[in-house]
Amino acid sequence: MTKRSLWRLTVTLLICGMCAYFFIPFAKVRLGLDLQGGVHFELEVQGQEALEADLRDTRDRLQDRFQEKGFPDAVMKIDQNVLKAEGVPADQRPAVEKILQPFYGYDVAFTPTGFSLTQKPAYQKALKDDANKRALQIIENRINQFGVAEPEITSTGTEGNRIVVELPGVGDAERERIKGLLTTPGRLEQRLVAKPDVTNGRGFPTKEAALTYFKGQLPKNTELLPEPMSDRDLRAQGKDPAARKPGEEEPVKTWVLVEEKVYVDGADINKADPSVDPTTDMPQINYTLNHKGADDFATLSGIAADENRLIAIVLDRKIVSTLSCREKILGGSVRITGHFTKADTEDFALKLKSGAMRASMKFLEERAMGPSLGADSIHSGVRAALIGFVTIIGFMVFYYKWSGVNAIVALTVNIIVMLGLMGSFHAVITLPGIAGFALTIGMAVDANILIFERIREEIGNGKSIPGAIQTGFDKVFWTIVDSHVTQLFAAMLLFIFGTGPVKGFAVTLTVGVCASLFTSIYISRFIYDWILERHPGIKSLSV
Repeated sequence: MTKRSLWRLTVTLLICGMCAYFFIPFAKVRLGLDLQGGVHFELEVQGQEALEADLRDTRDRLQDRFQEKGFPDAVMKIDQNVLKAEGVPADQRPAVEKILQPFYGYDVAFTPTGFSLTQKPAYQKALKDDANKRALQIIENRINQFGVAEPEITSTGTEGNRIVVELPGVGDAERERIKGLLTTPGRLEQRLVAKPDVTNGRGFPTKEAALTYFKGQLPKNTELLPEPMSDRDLRAQGKDPAARKPGEEEPVKTWVLVEEKVYVDGADINKADPSVDPTTDMPQINYTLNHKGADDFATLSGIAADENRLIAIVLDRKIVSTLSCREKILGGSVRITGHFTKADTEDFALKLKSGAMRASMKFLEERAMGPSLGADSIHSGVRAALIGFVTIIGFMVFYYKWSGVNAIVALTVNIIVMLGLMGSFHAVITLPGIAGFALTIGMAVDANILIFERIREEIGNGKSIPGAIQTGFDKVFWTIVDSHVTQLFAAMLLFIFGTGPVKGFAVTLTVGVCASLFTSIYISRFIYDWILERHPGIKSLSV
């Protein structure tokens, strides 16, 4: 064997060894959802809620600014996605315009007694885009902190407002809990409960009862929020907490009147952890606030202590706990107690740590697959690939004689390289991926067939064996390259615009095309060159 052939053999064995490292043992191979079992969710970001949240934030900020700038009678309220201000004299318009300068995302329309703010279309688009990006990031954080191994989370849709979540290995017991983590925004707010003399020191069983009590109109700058029943409350009524169906509304214990102003929100939280109250042995949540949040909470707790009022802890517009304060609380360390289960506190803390979405999520699709069905799919897919491989071997040996063995060797190296590339890229093998794997085996042989037919043609034209091999490879080289590049572009388009199983097929097809291009040109040519070295005067070729 010449040095050139020895070098090419060494390179081939080295490539095969490196590729084998990435998939042997086969436990290294990552299986997709349809093979391993698990759940598939497709969710949609409710962008309108991001617009509404921005309106509420703007209302609170404007209310504070107008109070600071000497407009005590100014009242901000939201009416059908328009922020309206009343109690602002018309002759104060220059001062009002100066206050409104930072709110560049709104169109302003003045009235004799105030003004109205409407979100600009470009600003609304920016808010929705931000909500989409934040939702994707927060879902990734929550899933990673929950501990699901190798999740697939991708953004899709023309507006980027749809998120596909695939969680291999997740069973029915964890599915509903994960759904709750995915769909709730995790927006924490701390507000003041309305003064006791306003509500007569009580909550209300229904919204209608509250409106009746207030004669059809809630007090200025307040709103009603529900306090859901805890598991303990349900058991006290003889109900089973686990009997509630997925998607069913939580039963409400009471409706509480709270002020609209948010003193502290989830953006001010540095750390959140579940714990256990050493006195009562009940689960609780501890969290710490940043400097701004600590100052705001000190102000909030000071008002609550001075006026003998409660602080409402609001999560996703539901009251999860109420706190009483005897004095101003400094330092920004907060503890929330209540009738929580251990899972409640873990999920609560996880939502706070991962951050708050600007909008909730709506489920568009949910699929679940058990591991036994995935195992059947693996067996069926592998069996089909093996049958195809054996059939190709039989055809190539029957039709192309010993040259067919050349193609089989190249095909074997092709399979090793494919598996190695997929392992090195940490690609996930799905059921369509197995189909793509079987397809690329056939396409890889197609390149060898082009080479063999061209060599046959050149031998028929009277060329010597070495000349026929050289000419055959030279003349089909660009044909093979063009066909493989075309397939590669098709695979890339499938990967870019496809989702889930389609992407799995595209990944396998891409890897197969690259491996096939290498083996059909390099490996097949090396085998022929090695034969010519061993038999320099060869007069015939089995092809």
